[in-house]
Amino acid sequence: MDFVQFLRGQVRRYGSKTLIFSDEGSISYQEFDDITDRMAYGLEMMGITGGDHVAVLHPNSSQCLLSYIAIIKAGGIVVPINYIYTAREVKYLLNNSKSKAIIAHEAISSLIEEIRDETPNLNHIIVRKGTDTVEVEITDRVGTTLLPIKERSFNPEDPAMMFYTSGTIGNPKGVVLTHRCLYFGGPNIAQNYGLKDEDITIAVLPMSHVFAIASPFLGSLSSGGSIVVVDRFKPQIIFEMIEKYSVTWFPGVPTMFIYLLNSLPENTHDLSSLRMGLSGGASLPIEVLKRWEEAFKAEIIEVYGLTESTGLVTANPVYGIRKSGSVGINVSGVTVKVVDKDGKELPDGEVGNLIFKGPNATKCYFNLPKETEEKIRNGWIYTGDHAYRDEDGYFFIVGREKELIISGGYNIYPKEIEEILHTHPAVSEVAVIGISDQVKGEVPKAFVCLKEGITITKERLLEHCKKNLAPYKMPIIEFMKELPKNTTGKIMKKELPRE
Repeated sequence: MDFVQFLRGQVRRYGSKTLIFSDEGSISYQEFDDITDRMAYGLEMMGITGGDHVAVLHPNSSQCLLSYIAIIKAGGIVVPINYIYTAREVKYLLNNSKSKAIIAHEAISSLIEEIRDETPNLNHIIVRKGTDTVEVEITDRVGTTLLPIKERSFNPEDPAMMFYTSGTIGNPKGVVLTHRCLYFGGPNIAQNYGLKDEDITIAVLPMSHVFAIASPFLGSLSSGGSIVVVDRFKPQIIFEMIEKYSVTWFPGVPTMFIYLLNSLPENTHDLSSLRMGLSGGASLPIEVLKRWEEAFKAEIIEVYGLTESTGLVTANPVYGIRKSGSVGINVSGVTVKVVDKDGKELPDGEVGNLIFKGPNATKCYFNLPKETEEKIRNGWIYTGDHAYRDEDGYFFIVGREKELIISGGYNIYPKEIEEILHTHPAVSEVAVIGISDQVKGEVPKAFVCLKEGITITKERLLEHCKKNLAPYKMPIIEFMKELPKNTTGKIMKKELPRE
């Protein structure tokens, strides 16, 4: 089987049912298949063939999803690029991926022109103008009516998409995901989230990120559900969409759940349809989880995944025991272990490197054989996260390997300090990093955002820490109005001052 065959199977099953709701109108499963068939035919006529990279630079939209699937049907490899990237960033990704074509929104057409002479591989530029669809633009380019593309088969190991990592350390790396990754990942997500065909979700995470494609899109496609596409995150818009479409589950990063919680007092919409929040991308503070569930009368399922896993590695069971602070148990078909530096599996309770393998795992980083060899060993993906497993098989992430703070010989994980500060009622957000110290080598420093309208001294927060942390874990505290974040809402610690 390949991903296109999987998609057609879902179309036969759910044909006239709505797959996508958006301000551009609704699209059924059958319409989605028909439109992408025609778009793929047009791309083929333009010369897009098997293995060609095609970039998509477009805000969240049904047109973005249609473009992704059309490229895959034409035999190309989708390269999603963040819509708000600068000319320098876009040029790097286009050249690094050797993209042959790009589908872009007219709002960034000037950016494309700016770098056009510096992207020698780019042969085709398709710009969506005004309210026209991408299909219309492709039709204009080829100058003839678009027919359905001739059906073909792909190898399950053929590349289908290439997501670039967020580049928290060094340049972004292209993570290659195959047809097998997509058609295994979608049903796996649907099963582990307990999704049904009556479920409706919101896709507000940037579609240039694997989280947005894996959970709301592939998860819904695999369960016969529907997706409400929203172009940007604003709490009041999310509340409005929940009421308008009777949304049943919301996937987001911890920052989004914090903003929704803080904005709830101003909400005027009926949110009773919401049964589940899905938190991933970073650790959700336990205190936030408890307050959110109480306020929204809905559960939050904490999960763990990364670009290299096409979504899920572990998840708290929807219909089983959930453990606060845990990212749950390994999902179906995926094997997860905690190992030492030599790759030997550690006993329960001991902290080590989290690794996994499964049909959802990437096979390589694009044109990076050294990194591929270092991070992928005998099919095992070394995630770079430190974790432990408890006696019940639940995994707990303690921090990124590269974020470990070694202070005076002691190992300190920022997450522990962040969790303690989050329990103080004045704190909205917090990020902890290690900074240089002449005596101890490193010491922890906490950057704290307070809730709106609340003031507190550093001394008061330190008193709170002293009651809950050993002396060597005590942080230096600095207040910030807002923490630096990427477009998914993930806190970018590398941008915090280290002096």
